[in-house]
Amino acid sequence: MYSALTVALHPLTVSKIRKQTLSSAANSSSTSFFNNIGQYYRGLGVVLTLAIPSRIIYISTLEYSRELVDINAREFIANPPTILRPYNNDLVSLLPLVTPLSGGVAGGLAATASQMIVVPMDVISQKQMVMPNDVYKRDGSSIKIARSIIKRDGWRGLFKGFGLSLFTSLPAGTIWWATYAGCKDKLNKCIDMIENDRIRSIPVMAQQGIIQVASAVSAAVAASITTQPLDTIKTRLQVGKKTMIIKPNISLASMAREFISTPGLYKGLTPRIVHMSIWGSILSAAFEVLKLVSRKDFEF
Repeated sequence: MYSALTVALHPLTVSKIRKQTLSSAANSSSTSFFNNIGQYYRGLGVVLTLAIPSRIIYISTLEYSRELVDINAREFIANPPTILRPYNNDLVSLLPLVTPLSGGVAGGLAATASQMIVVPMDVISQKQMVMPNDVYKRDGSSIKIARSIIKRDGWRGLFKGFGLSLFTSLPAGTIWWATYAGCKDKLNKCIDMIENDRIRSIPVMAQQGIIQVASAVSAAVAASITTQPLDTIKTRLQVGKKTMIIKPNISLASMAREFISTPGLYKGLTPRIVHMSIWGSILSAAFEVLKLVSRKDFEF
């Protein structure tokens, strides 16, 4: 499911990267890019290869840490330390925040844990996405790009923008999973309170599907809008192309100041929202169903 969605949504990623890194003139003059469907899938090979281990790390960290945080937070509220017992009623009022809190913490930790694989994947694939046609045909293989990066910058070159990528993925993962978990929990409680027979007659799986899609879209919008400026800076830093609006050797502080004073902060926002909405909606729903039917006590 992950790999099939990666193939289907890869053109949106390419579109976002090019909008973030190429000047308006370069974008408008590169119509041949959009006339050749093959260019929509540049970088797909390295993404598919490295995304599998990164997702294993991501999902494992997410599930383990979310359950751990949730259990410990509820235990802390139920049995607070002696010094906090006079405030027991206030602590109990925090129970509705446990679900989004555990989701946010788990999402942040999962995003952080997977960055060791994600960053080299981004560096190589993004360079393939923005290469001119003639350069790509000659030097566009992932192995050649990796070798040229290592030759020029050493192994550290494959992790260019690692700190900024971490700084981007941490809030993005935190906001996405906190919003998703909070919305899902709230919508489930709303449905439980509804006494309308027509709504009650909707199959449980269909109800959960609607809830998960609504929660995922809300999470995608919140995470995209909040972290898009950081994602733009990170992408331009990793690509380091001469086709950028800014000079490739400009400092990170100067880059940030330039973006703040220009509308370039939110270039590629729409493809990112669409990508995150579709990705999150389908995968969260599929993952929840998989967890449900994998339970030992589940009955079809």
